Amino acid sequence: MGLFLQAAIMPGCKEQEARNIVRTVAEKYSCSYDEQNTENTRKYDITDLIPDQCQYEEHANGVSILFNEECIGYEYLAEAITNEFGKIILLLYIYDGDYWAYILYDNGKVMDQFNPMPDYFEEVSEEEIQKSKGNAEIIAKYFHIEKDSIENYLVRWSDDTMDEKAYEDDEFGYEDWQMADFMRKLGYTYEFGEE
Repeated sequence: MGLFLQAAIMPGCKEQEARNIVRTVAEKYSCSYDEQNTENTRKYDITDLIPDQCQYEEHANGVSILFNEECIGYEYLAEAITNEFGKIILLLYIYDGDYWAYILYDNGKVMDQFNPMPDYFEEVSEEEIQKSKGNAEIIAKYFHIEKDSIENYLVRWSDDTMDEKAYEDDEFGYEDWQMADFMRKLGYTYEFGEE
């Protein structure tokens, strides 16, 4: 089994506020893995979110969060945070070590999303492919950067791109850990301590 990882960036948020938000979401909406197969009446499908095992890094413009390893939440986790607290949140994830992706919410609405392999599980419609292309202009606006600095990340992966890097100063090519290069370009280095 490959790597499953979920991280988030919350611009304009301080670490203590982020910790309080994650704790509240865990208390209100998370259940254990064993409970998930019982009758599901939860508003958000979040499993095993353990706030004390999450890691936080405060940056000049906000905070980044590395969610605990056992947590399963993806878009539901981001939805809970944006809907309950009216926050901007960029949820980034690595799926099974095969690809990275993101979804951006602002005050409860999906503003942008990216997946380099939208047909990973099954064939998808052209509409779904377009929906998951990512929009460098939207991300640049939210993170106050030049869109040219990130648009090369937002491509659909093929065998031809896998050995390349999006930018010369990147550490990773078109692979799962390219997510760290993308985060760095947004102003949020992936520097979670070992805890």
